[in-house]
Amino acid sequence: MTTPHASPIAALIAYYQRLSSAGDVAAFGYSRQKISFRVVIESTGEPFAIEDARQQTGRRLAPQLLVVPGQSKSAGQGINPCFLWDNAQYMLGVKAGDTNPERTARAFAAFRQRHLDLATQVDDEHFAAVCRFLKGWDPANVAQVQGHELLEELEGGFGVFQVRGQAGYVHDRPAIKAYWQQQLDARGDDAGGPTGESLVSGRTAPLARLHEPKIKGVSGGQSAGGVLVGFNEDAYTSYGKTQSYNAPVTEDEAFEYATALNHLLGDDGHRVRLGDATVVYWSEQANEMETVLSAILGGEAPPDKDAEDPALTQRIAGFLDALRRGRPHEGINEPDAAFYILGLSPNAARVSVRFWLSGTVGDFAKRLADHVQNLEMTGARDDRPLTVARMLRETAREAKDIPPQLAGEVGRSILTGAAYPMALMTAVLRRLRADQVMNHPRAATLKACLIHNHQMEVTMALNKDHADAAYHMGRLFAALEKTQQDALPGLNKTIKDGYFATASTTPSAVFPRLIRLHQHHIEKLEGGFKVNRERLIQEVCGHIDQFSAHLSIERQGLFHIGYYHQRQDFFTKRENADPQAPSEEEPAHV
Repeated sequence: MTTPHASPIAALIAYYQRLSSAGDVAAFGYSRQKISFRVVIESTGEPFAIEDARQQTGRRLAPQLLVVPGQSKSAGQGINPCFLWDNAQYMLGVKAGDTNPERTARAFAAFRQRHLDLATQVDDEHFAAVCRFLKGWDPANVAQVQGHELLEELEGGFGVFQVRGQAGYVHDRPAIKAYWQQQLDARGDDAGGPTGESLVSGRTAPLARLHEPKIKGVSGGQSAGGVLVGFNEDAYTSYGKTQSYNAPVTEDEAFEYATALNHLLGDDGHRVRLGDATVVYWSEQANEMETVLSAILGGEAPPDKDAEDPALTQRIAGFLDALRRGRPHEGINEPDAAFYILGLSPNAARVSVRFWLSGTVGDFAKRLADHVQNLEMTGARDDRPLTVARMLRETAREAKDIPPQLAGEVGRSILTGAAYPMALMTAVLRRLRADQVMNHPRAATLKACLIHNHQMEVTMALNKDHADAAYHMGRLFAALEKTQQDALPGLNKTIKDGYFATASTTPSAVFPRLIRLHQHHIEKLEGGFKVNRERLIQEVCGHIDQFSAHLSIERQGLFHIGYYHQRQDFFTKRENADPQAPSEEEPAHV
């Protein structure tokens, strides 16, 4: 059994090692960048064409991810050219809709000078061709180059160099990579800052002044990204240490954890949105839990490719079925593998940790099983899991009215096994009083809260022997309402429209009146309907000694579940039913 890491940074570094061994992330000193175009030149340095490097993804063209030397720079860092790749402003001195041509000229000059200064250090004929191109290139002649109009269409994006007739790009040449690795190996105090002991690994090595690359993909965060660790005020520092030297991590460790986190944030299979929190999750070993967790949390709709993947749909269905049957380890491999969940939210130029959970795959599977079982309720329209997003939609009139923090609290409750936030149950009850709509998601949510938070006995379907009278009061209201509907077909309004909210909170104030009204309605029924309904009313009333003057929040939940169960029971087709007995049609909704 793997002992989970206590620190998210240590866990992310371990995850980077897993990704690196599979070739899914860039090595230290490199980065994956979205490349939109390529500048194709002749071996003599003459420009040939500007070509589209994007790839067809569905109905649109998307930049391709290429591993390039170095990192991208954030806005506001001045003139800072990259090595053998950059945007058109740097590479060609051209910018669509340019409002600051002077800066564009300085950017190209810096890019050109950086490469010309290395002409004698990098022994590669393709690099020499790039230097000849930069030395002779005049941005004013861009309109003469084939494909120049592409730059207007892209309005940004990164590009790379390619020599005409040669496979691959210039930055991928062996001699270029060898030179770049020499620069990484030779970095000293000026590049990496002081040498110190890492808080993560205990290694002594050059410490990172800034934890880069920037973290991108956190919902609501800055487009340029933020940092997970950073200091910008003297009040946050100590012992004269500035910037990230207050949290000493080596250069390569900072790169590894930030790269791993960016990889997770860019992968729909490892990321889900819960309110204002962006949640990522991963295992130290490839595991089925990484695939199905988003289907259960369900903060965002799955991508179309997943929705159309029958194999994925079948795996999710099998996993959920195992959870419902109380077998959380069935359908997953490596239950003892370490599993991690990290909740993030934006905070200016930083990324804040909302919550950090670590354990084994089996631990989280057991908690998910408890949650799924607690939500099991009759009346579901399909086999889709009742996701957090669907639960929360029942707490407010519109999605924008859902408190952002509530989603994070519910998600954390599910993943830790802690009690659901009280606000979840009270919000559902408030909506029920407002619109009188009792549906499956609301009933299931109330059931889960009563079982998990209050250890109450609540069954999946109708329980005629429930011990609490509040449950039977809900059943009674459903029976009285159904009697009215049967006696007076085509009613625009029923007793639910006028009395439901009051009956669920102060039953003694309305039930005597409703029972008197019921006598009028029952007389309009005929034959088996009348007999069956009278028997039902008598059976339900046998569980109610008296109507309470006030129901607590928990007993209000029981009232609504009793109402829902009884309504569902009215429209449940029974096997071996008497063919002569009266039948009732299923309603459009409950």
